[in-house]
Amino acid sequence: MLPPHLSQLSSLPPISRLPPELLIDIFTHCSDEPSDQLTPVLLGHVCQYWKDVSLLSPRIWQHIYLYERNGTFVSHEQARWWIAKSNPLPFDVRIEAETTDMILPLLSPVLSHMQRLERCVISGRHNEEFDFTKYPFDRARPCLVNELNLVIKGVAALDTLGLNADSDVSEDRPETDIFRVHSPSDGPPELSLHFAVYALPLQLEMKPILIKALCITEYSMDVTVDIPRLIRFLQCTPFLESLHYTGWPQEGDPILPGHLSMARLPCLRVLLIRTTVSVRAILSNIDVPALEELYLEHTNVDFELRTEPYVAQQDHPDEGESEDEAHDFSQSPCSDHATGMGLRMLLKRSRPPLQVLHMDYADMRTKDFRWCFDHLKHLREFRIVGSDMSDRVVALLAPFQRPFSGPHQGQGGGTVHVRLPCLQHLAFWHCQRVTGDAIVRALRERVELTDYLAENGWGETLEGVAVVGCVEVLFQHVQALSETLGERLRIS
Repeated sequence: MLPPHLSQLSSLPPISRLPPELLIDIFTHCSDEPSDQLTPVLLGHVCQYWKDVSLLSPRIWQHIYLYERNGTFVSHEQARWWIAKSNPLPFDVRIEAETTDMILPLLSPVLSHMQRLERCVISGRHNEEFDFTKYPFDRARPCLVNELNLVIKGVAALDTLGLNADSDVSEDRPETDIFRVHSPSDGPPELSLHFAVYALPLQLEMKPILIKALCITEYSMDVTVDIPRLIRFLQCTPFLESLHYTGWPQEGDPILPGHLSMARLPCLRVLLIRTTVSVRAILSNIDVPALEELYLEHTNVDFELRTEPYVAQQDHPDEGESEDEAHDFSQSPCSDHATGMGLRMLLKRSRPPLQVLHMDYADMRTKDFRWCFDHLKHLREFRIVGSDMSDRVVALLAPFQRPFSGPHQGQGGGTVHVRLPCLQHLAFWHCQRVTGDAIVRALRERVELTDYLAENGWGETLEGVAVVGCVEVLFQHVQALSETLGERLRIS
């Protein structure tokens, strides 16, 4: 007669008598079948023994299936559960999407764990397979994706422009692949992701993604400007260090104060905004306390923009909203106003240690230049191209007297100060309204003071000055500047 424990074992079905190691092999094989994405969960519901085996075996959870069907997609939490249960083993991902717009939202919970990803297979509207094991990526990096590129194509994206599986493209399709590898000569290969989409993903479809560089490009005038959607998408990228946004000079609906939560980007160091009239809307709705470099390019327009909604929603409108007391000439007065007010809002809110300000056919009013120069205490490089700014703006660079305060107030005199006290590099390119007399006067006075202070270790002085294509700068001005700046001057 068999002992009791062997008698109980013999009464179990044969499958329940299998050792855990063999059962894990069977479960792993079953979970690799894409016909049922919930196989590991279903197997764990059969009995307690199977449940214990499945929950304690990372191998069973190494295959993740993410899909979109009829406009709905698999739960992000389910994907994160598979990723957690398969830890510390590598995993692979299969994505099935009816539209290319859904691939990034489906992939979003995976982007924070790319160091463990071995293979990604995409099917449906776009077909692609990428094997991560073929490249010696630096798996120690917290963020494996070097850059995320989004091209917003509007109606043009409906034909997917080469992303269709039936497209006649080369076998490797480098121009249409989502996963692209760049191999620098001095380091490990770098991975970037490229998507052509109808519109930016909705925030509710995304999980926060671990990327450090983001490039968003609006493909054509067919794209509807949707800055609220952009701000909400940026809320899903809290680890960004670099953001490039290129739009079109068409105006969307203004964002009214209080109608949208701020996108906080605590790690952002570089921001480029190009070819859009939405500079104010963007700068007014992001918080970037670590920003070091700001590039504004081709944002001037000669048509009127809507500013009344911003003023109407303010209990006490900012003094900057008023007319510019200088009444200086401008070919783009509305965009000058918008850019200046956007930059004011950004500096007031974030107080970033901005070191580089580059304005290329992007302008402000004289009062905005003055306000910004007074508040950019860390700026080291200022370059402006194609500006309508007047001699009054250039004069702001010269030293000025600040009246005494306290017991000596009102007794005349004062202390000498310079705006932009850390400025080291200055460039004027094609600034047609600025005269040579103004540049000579301001820079001569500034350099005489700052050179003396720098020699005594009390501050910074100009190390390089470029004056290029300014028609009012004549030969005698060049001579005067050369006497002051010497080899620090670049002129044309």
